[in-house]
Amino acid sequence: APYRLVGYASALALHGGNSLVMFLALQGDIMKDPQIKTFADLQWAYITIWNVVFQLLYPCLGILCDLPAILEIKEHVLIKQLKTYREILFASIIIPVGILIAFVFWPIYLYDRELIFPAFIDKVFSQGSNHVMHTAIALILAWEFIFLPKSAPESHKINLIHTFGCYLLYLIVFFSTYFRIGAWPYPFLKLAQGTIFFPMIFISVGVLVYLIYLAQWPINKLIWGTKEITKKIN
Repeated sequence: APYRLVGYASALALHGGNSLVMFLALQGDIMKDPQIKTFADLQWAYITIWNVVFQLLYPCLGILCDLPAILEIKEHVLIKQLKTYREILFASIIIPVGILIAFVFWPIYLYDRELIFPAFIDKVFSQGSNHVMHTAIALILAWEFIFLPKSAPESHKINLIHTFGCYLLYLIVFFSTYFRIGAWPYPFLKLAQGTIFFPMIFISVGVLVYLIYLAQWPINKLIWGTKEITKKIN
């Protein structure tokens, strides 16, 4: 638990501080810039922004779960239920979304940043902010993955409902934002629009998220062994 608290505190400090910096950067005269204005209007269509919210909420849940053990006080039944949900949330959303962002963003960015994170964004967001959002998340996830004991559920139904329920909700917000503003958050989508590659992008993301979800369990087995859970999650 102490090691996990270090991870939670680090995540809150990094993402909380970076969120404040980004919020302040999008104030004042800079919003007169048409590109920056559109960028700000599109913020909830960026999966990275969703992940920042997840990375702020999850540590709060983790701290709430681990405080009784740290303070050596009796654990309320609600805390036990929250611990169960922490495992579900981590496996179904935190890992798939975080890993997707870290491992998809950088290859595209290094190939041609204008396809995913255009240079004009540097007017408001530093490379430090970029790395907090797209690099540090992988380190924080690895830390939690190593120090949070867990076993694979006998049924993955509940987890996958969370995973694809989140993806569906994101797509609803994503497309409604496009219809409202008339712009895509990622420039490569403008290039793909009207071709077979456009729907394939969203299908591929769904498949990739599913594969990331599945891949965590063999790795988890290497770390925590083959201990079976006593209660089926379904």
